[in-house]
Amino acid sequence: MKELFNPQLKKYWNEKKFSEATPIQKQVYPFFKNKESVVAISPTGTGKTLAYLLPTLERLEPNHRLQAIIFAPTQELAQQIFLVADEWSQLVGITCMSIVGGANVKRQIEKLKNKPELIVATPGRFNELLKQTSKLKVHTVEWLVYDEADYLFSKGEQQITDINLIEKRLMKDIQRYFFSATKSEDFLNYLTEKSYEIEKLEVSMASANLKTDHIVMEVNNRQKTETLKRLAQIESMQAIVFFDQISDLERAAAKLIFERLPVSVLHSQLSNQERQIALEQFRQQKSVYLLTTDLASRGLDIEDVPYVIHYNAADNVRIYFHRSGRTGRMNKEGCVISIVNQQEGFNLRNMLKDSKILLEERVLYNRQLLSEKPAEEDKKHEIKKKPKKRPQAQKSKLTIKTKKKKRKRNTKNIGKPRKKD
Repeated sequence: MKELFNPQLKKYWNEKKFSEATPIQKQVYPFFKNKESVVAISPTGTGKTLAYLLPTLERLEPNHRLQAIIFAPTQELAQQIFLVADEWSQLVGITCMSIVGGANVKRQIEKLKNKPELIVATPGRFNELLKQTSKLKVHTVEWLVYDEADYLFSKGEQQITDINLIEKRLMKDIQRYFFSATKSEDFLNYLTEKSYEIEKLEVSMASANLKTDHIVMEVNNRQKTETLKRLAQIESMQAIVFFDQISDLERAAAKLIFERLPVSVLHSQLSNQERQIALEQFRQQKSVYLLTTDLASRGLDIEDVPYVIHYNAADNVRIYFHRSGRTGRMNKEGCVISIVNQQEGFNLRNMLKDSKILLEERVLYNRQLLSEKPAEEDKKHEIKKKPKKRPQAQKSKLTIKTKKKKRKRNTKNIGKPRKKD
């Protein structure tokens, strides 16, 4: 990344063998350099995390004062961002800490003694600690980053209340950076209400240069789980599979596990520990599928996921983009498969007609996704084999005469009067 001026960060960028910086990384850097707030909209998988993390780290000083906060909507995303931030912050002597729900509060308060310069948090738990302890001091904060902002401001009144309470404790001249893949109405309304003097930057799908194929497979609803089983036979198959309902997810998981197919499950009803185990199994390629819901998987960044599968068709373009962005990240190749019935296929094509996504219909044959079945295979199904006639047993020429047995008549009660009832 040519824009970086810190030698340690620049060296590590090259060691990681990253290609040229993505459009969002290039375009957002000057806003950090000039201390200008910005709303940055860019498709999922275009490197937004490093787009805000690296320029932030370049401007932080190792002085044991909290200078920057990164907010995320879910525990999983916040923890994921923290792991990346901690990896890079060590290079420049910056202490990083995570404050998320589901973790022990006392331990988090204890860790504040390390006086971090950067904190990655969920708004609810951060606000909780802000009320409980004086160790969390925010008057020195200069940089505030909101990741997955469209979802962050669409989670309900409590989430927005927590954010407002936190913002009241901050200095007025701080810089705010909003990053998102899409623009939700709640998010845009929030910006309008606050009347922030803020620039807007948007990277289109075309300029993002995503190398992702989008495929449709039409099957009956009852055949969807069987189709998942068959797709698992594709070479190097590993996919994040999206469901609308937890009940459908659990039902499909049970059938696949019965077929001895290794799958991991991730949804909101699991404990934090169970979620982490599921993610780790999938990252270590111990499972073929990670079955998940939209809420649980928000912002997941798992390297080199070759496939994303929509078990249930996305209801709108925003959900489709968020799901599909789990593959083909950072200019890598990916494939998105939508398993749909006839009506869902029609709705999906109609929904994406204004986008620049080209949907291709494919069939699964011989462990490969083809545009159509081979002609020879079709002919086999057309030709109906005549059922073979069973050979009739030959009648024997010899006939054996058998005597018919005469049945003796019962004459015991003849002539006797009938008994009266």
